[in-house]
Amino acid sequence: MNEATKHRLAEAPQPPSSNPAQREARFYQVIGILLVFAIVLMVNYLAFRHYVRWDWTSERRYTLSERSREVARSLEKEVDIYFFMSEGERGHREVRELLDRYKAESKLITIHPIDAVRQRGEYELVAARHGLGNALLADGSIGSDAALLLVSGDRKWTITRDDLVSIDFDSDELRIDTRAEQAITGGLLEVTTGRRTKICLSEGHGEWVLDGGSERNLSMFRDEMRRENIDMEAVNLRKAQGVPSFCDALFVIAPLSPWLREEVAWVRNYVEKGGGFLLAADAEIERDDVTTTGFEEWLRELGVRIDRSVVLELDQAHLLPGQSDPAGPILVTAFGEHPITRSIRAFARPVVVWMARSIRPIDGRAVTLLSTSKDSFAETNVSRLIESQELERGEDDVAGPVSLGVAIEIEASAKESGPQEQKGDGTTEPKKKARGGRIVVLGDAEIFKGQALSVPSFANMALASAIAGWLCEREALIALPPRKEKGRPIQMSEADALNIAFRTVLLLPLAVAFIGLAVWWNRRA
Repeated sequence: MNEATKHRLAEAPQPPSSNPAQREARFYQVIGILLVFAIVLMVNYLAFRHYVRWDWTSERRYTLSERSREVARSLEKEVDIYFFMSEGERGHREVRELLDRYKAESKLITIHPIDAVRQRGEYELVAARHGLGNALLADGSIGSDAALLLVSGDRKWTITRDDLVSIDFDSDELRIDTRAEQAITGGLLEVTTGRRTKICLSEGHGEWVLDGGSERNLSMFRDEMRRENIDMEAVNLRKAQGVPSFCDALFVIAPLSPWLREEVAWVRNYVEKGGGFLLAADAEIERDDVTTTGFEEWLRELGVRIDRSVVLELDQAHLLPGQSDPAGPILVTAFGEHPITRSIRAFARPVVVWMARSIRPIDGRAVTLLSTSKDSFAETNVSRLIESQELERGEDDVAGPVSLGVAIEIEASAKESGPQEQKGDGTTEPKKKARGGRIVVLGDAEIFKGQALSVPSFANMALASAIAGWLCEREALIALPPRKEKGRPIQMSEADALNIAFRTVLLLPLAVAFIGLAVWWNRRA
């Protein structure tokens, strides 16, 4: 081999080194890549098995309430939910998000999204099977007359678009009121439980009625209770000689004449056996004094005092804008710690009352539900108020904050016959203690007024529904506060438009060109 050949071989590229240190480095590099890949797979698997989502919206409109989660988790039957809203419809995104939340809480819930316009054939098959119809939508197209259809076995429940979303133009700003959770939870109960709670409304003492042309009716509240799987029926205790056994709760709304001792005894016996009782006592003035209800003596034994008074609110911030009458309407923003007021406190909406009387807890047995501001007081000498019109608190008046309603749970009076009771097969088991009842006393009946229930910015409907659910011991049926979303329209000036055009038409292309030039120059170098 000559010198020239040796020189060429010396200058030729050498094969990769087989240095052990380099082989070890490559080995660890491959192992690291495999470990990263394994970690990614494990994270995705855990995310699939443990469904977690966060709601960062200001109104928490995608977060299910605890009661809705309880209903979904307690399902024992499969439920198919057919979702017929189109993507372009108002509220479609919010409702679909809530449906996904329900599905995440229960494996027995199956969502079937069907666009009744684009998937016409599929919708026709479902409509024919379940007896659905067609409706003219806002955009002029023909779609489903139902937004949701819940099916479980042979039971089904339809939910319309009006049940899901409405628009409120209060406070000079657009607010979209999404009521889907309330409707869906009620529908799940309807198709799975098959049991409707019964609220009995007393009559015979000038109380509010279920229907009628006057303002003293509960027609709007009754319709809302139907959505919550609760029926309301008027009963006359005098004719029935007591509270009927089918009543899950008894409502006495604004009696004009006092109840007799015998009638109060019937209610007392009903409550002591586990019934629910609501007394809403208006501040009715007769002969320069507030009338009695007939329940004062019994409720005082339970630690509740019904005052013959008129509540006066002197803080202008707690009156409706433009109103100056201290007797009302009054905006109540202070709520006690109780399951009834939990959802109201969370959404921070006021309850409006008209000419209320004070209802106070005497001892620690009763819990105050709502109260006025510290600048208010309850006038107990109504005749003096009528004559002088003075708004100064006297020595006998109730100082603010004034309690407007209380709730109390009582122990059963039924005595056990012994420590054990005999079963049919001859064996014995410990005797179960009888269950006591629940009582709510309010100082105003117009909390249930249709005018107040229909205003989304007031919490009257939430309070009334929560009272019904708590008294019937069907907490899952307590009304869920509507989800409210502020409409935030974008208002742009001419300068804003020119600024956006300058950034998108000129700066963005220049930035892309600069990045491309930098990459080309780096590769060339």
